Amino acid sequence: MRSGLICGLVALAAVIGGSGCASIVNGTRQSVSIFASPAGSRVTIYDSSGSVVTAQATPCTLKLKRGSGFFSSGEYRVQIEHEGYTPAIVTISGSLGGWYIVGNFFIGGLIGWLIVDPLTGAMWTLSPTTVNANLARQASVPPRGDATLYVTLRKQAPPTPSQ
Repeated sequence: MRSGLICGLVALAAVIGGSGCASIVNGTRQSVSIFASPAGSRVTIYDSSGSVVTAQATPCTLKLKRGSGFFSSGEYRVQIEHEGYTPAIVTISGSLGGWYIVGNFFIGGLIGWLIVDPLTGAMWTLSPTTVNANLARQASVPPRGDATLYVTLRKQAPPTPSQ
C-alpha cells in the first residue's frame, strides 16, 4: 500500500515537473489575424530564413509557430500586396511570455524554464496579433501585355495615300 502511494506521488511529480507551464497554457502556435484594404489582397508570410510559410488572400487568420529553435523566438515578415497598390510590410516577432516566467516559477520548475518551453517555443508571445493594412493606390499602373501607345504629331506623320 505504501509503495503504491510513493509510486503515485513520484508519477505526479514527474508529470508536473516534466512539462513547461507555457507549453500547457499557450501551446506552440499562436493565432495572428491579417486584414487589408482592399479586401482580397495577397498576404505572403516569410520566416526568419526567408522561406515562405504561407501565401493566401486577406482576410485570414493563421497559426504561426511561437519559436524557431531552442531559446529562439519566431520572427516573421508579412508582405501584403494588391495589383495597383503599394505593398505593405509588417514584422511579427516574439517576446518572453508571462506564463513562461511566472507559470514555471509555480508549476513547471527548472525543467519547464530550461528545457520544455524553450524547446517547444511556447515561451514566446508573438506581436502584433492583428495586422490591419490599408494599401495606398499607386499613381499609375503600367500597361499589361504588349500594348504600346505611340503619340505622333501630325506634321511628323508620314503622308497618307489620299493626300
